[in-house]
Amino acid sequence: MLAKVVKNNSVTGLTPFSIPELGVTNSDARNINQFMFPAVSDFEPLEAVGEGEDATFTNHVPNIEEIIQNAQTEATRIIALAEENAANIAAAAQEKAVQEVQAQFDEKVAAGVAEIRQQLAETIEKISALSSEITNRTEGDLVKLALQIAKKVVAREVTIDREIALTLVKVSLGKLHNRSIAEVHLNPEDFVYVQAQREKIDFRGSLELVEDRSISVGGCLIHTETGDIDARIESQFDEIAHGLFS
Repeated sequence: MLAKVVKNNSVTGLTPFSIPELGVTNSDARNINQFMFPAVSDFEPLEAVGEGEDATFTNHVPNIEEIIQNAQTEATRIIALAEENAANIAAAAQEKAVQEVQAQFDEKVAAGVAEIRQQLAETIEKISALSSEITNRTEGDLVKLALQIAKKVVAREVTIDREIALTLVKVSLGKLHNRSIAEVHLNPEDFVYVQAQREKIDFRGSLELVEDRSISVGGCLIHTETGDIDARIESQFDEIAHGLFS
């Protein structure tokens, strides 16, 4: 077997040598050779350094700074991606929370509106059931109010216009037969005026005028053999009210 002798980076010659016998089998020798002399494919390629005869070969070693830079770049990318994912998750969680709150609010509002609608429906039903009674009461109150106003107006008018008492006497006596005997009771204030205008009454029966302080101004009360005619102002209003309310 031949071996290269390297001196001053140059090959000077070949020197033969032999491996002494060690008392091993062929298979052991192959194993030993494989252990001592690895296959060529197990070595990394060599990179030449220098030129010409001074050129040497060295294994290619990656640049440490390049590795660190690549690692930092990858770490920055991973961090940015994680921050983006975290922001997306936070936004999604916030949107979900807002939707849940909105849903709860809508549910409460719907429940409140439903309760108000129920109460309103019940109120309308009650009012509808009482509408007739309310209408009757309202009409009754309006009639009473109108009568009270009318009484005050008439009371004022009869104190100013004495002709009213005379007119009531004539109308009341007109319902009697001309041969009837009538006794007309008048308020003293009206008695003087009617007595002075007696010829205007135009009654052919027996007529007697009587002063009566129980008779209100403007009215009269007539007694006859067949009955009485109540033409007092308050009696007239009572009859009107009875007709309206009945």
